[in-house]
Amino acid sequence: MTLDIAIIGAGAAGISAARTAQALGKTCLVLEARQRVGGRAFTDTSLGVPYDAGAAYIHFSNRNPWVREAHRLGIETKLWRGWTHHEPWIGGHPVSAEDREHRLGGYGEFWEHIESLGEVFADRSIAEAALHLSRWGQSTAFNMARLGLGEDASRLSLQDYVSQWDGPDHIVPQGYGALVEASAREIPIQLGVVVKRVSAQAAGFEIETDQGTFHARTVIVTVSVGVLQAEQMAFEPHLPLSILRALDGLGMGALTKVAMSFDGERFGIKPGEDKIILDAPGGAMTFEVWPFDRNIVIAVTGGDAGRDLCQMGERGAVEAAATLFSSLVGQDCRKHLLGGRLAGWWTDPFSRGGYAYAKPMENKARKALMETGIDGLYLAGEATAGGRFGATMTVAGASYAGWDAAKQAAKYLG
Repeated sequence: MTLDIAIIGAGAAGISAARTAQALGKTCLVLEARQRVGGRAFTDTSLGVPYDAGAAYIHFSNRNPWVREAHRLGIETKLWRGWTHHEPWIGGHPVSAEDREHRLGGYGEFWEHIESLGEVFADRSIAEAALHLSRWGQSTAFNMARLGLGEDASRLSLQDYVSQWDGPDHIVPQGYGALVEASAREIPIQLGVVVKRVSAQAAGFEIETDQGTFHARTVIVTVSVGVLQAEQMAFEPHLPLSILRALDGLGMGALTKVAMSFDGERFGIKPGEDKIILDAPGGAMTFEVWPFDRNIVIAVTGGDAGRDLCQMGERGAVEAAATLFSSLVGQDCRKHLLGGRLAGWWTDPFSRGGYAYAKPMENKARKALMETGIDGLYLAGEATAGGRFGATMTVAGASYAGWDAAKQAAKYLG
C-alpha cells in the first residue's frame, strides 16, 4: 500500500498533520520512534501523580488551538498567574523586600527596553541587548533566557525572541502532555518505529525503518532540529545546502526538569509558594512547590546548567536538586523524599534538546528550514513555526506547522 502522506514523529506537529490529512481525505500513517505519543509534550505519572516533564504551559492562550482542543475533549485548563511570583533566594536566604522590588523593576526595565527598539532593529544576542541595563535588568534577561528558552542569553537571537506571539498562559491540571495524547486517539500511529532513511523515488518516497519499509506519495518530517543535526535520519537526495545552513543557524536549548515526590511533609511551605535560587550552580533554578496541591516539587533550570544536570544522570540530578531544595526548607529533605525523575531532554536521543532557538543574526533560519527543495518532502515542527507564525518553541507552534505542512502536501497531491 502506498500512503498519500507518511508522517514521521507523533509529537504535536505529527498529530496535527495527521488530523489535517484525515480532514482533507488523504490516507496517512504516523511513524513514531518512541513507545508513546506526544514527543516533548509528556505528562509523567511514574511518581504517582501527574506532572509535565516537557511542555507545561498553553502559551498565548487567546489564540492557541489547544485551548479549543481541551474544551472539545472535556479537559480542564486554568489561567496561569504569571512569571514574577517566585520568592527569590540568594546565599541561602530570601532576598530583602527592597531587592525584591528592584528585581520586579528589572522586569519592567528589560521589557521597556525591548519595546523601545520598535519592529525593525539590527539583530544581536539577548545578552548584548541587556548590557547597558541595571544589574537587575540584566538578571531578568539572563534568567528569562535560561528558564524560559532553555539557553544562555549570549546564544539567543533577540530578533527571533521578540517576533514570538504574546498573551495569557493557561495550565492543564491533568497535564498538557495528557491533553496532546488524548488528541491523538483517533489517528493511525505505529509506535516503536525508528526511521533510518527517506528516499525520493519516481512515484513518491520509500521510508526505510527498523520495522520494514513504507511507501508514500509525500512525507512530512516532524523530528526535532537536534535529531536532524545529529543526522540520525538519512535523506536521498541529500537535503540541500540551504537546509544545512538553516540547521547551522539553530540550536537546541536544554530546559531541564527534576521532579521530586514527597511523603506528605511540606516543610511549612504552602502550595504555590514557589521559589527561585538566583545563585544556583550554573545559573538560577526555580522550584514549583506542591503544584495543584500534589506532594511534588519540580525543579527547573536550563542552558549549560541544564546540560550539566542531564549529564549527571537521573540519580545525580535528583541528588543535586534535593540538596538545593534542602537549602530552602532549612533541613535535609531527603528522609521525606519518596522518589525523583529527571526529564533530561538534552540527552534524549529522540529530541536532543528542549526546543529550537535561533542564534544571533540567524533569525531567518526558521523560514529557510521550510523549503526542502525536494518535491513532496516537508519539514514541520516548533522550529519551523516562525516561518509563518510567531509561535516557535511551543506546542501550538508545532501544531500550526503540522497543519500547514499537511495542507501543502494535500495541495501537492491534488
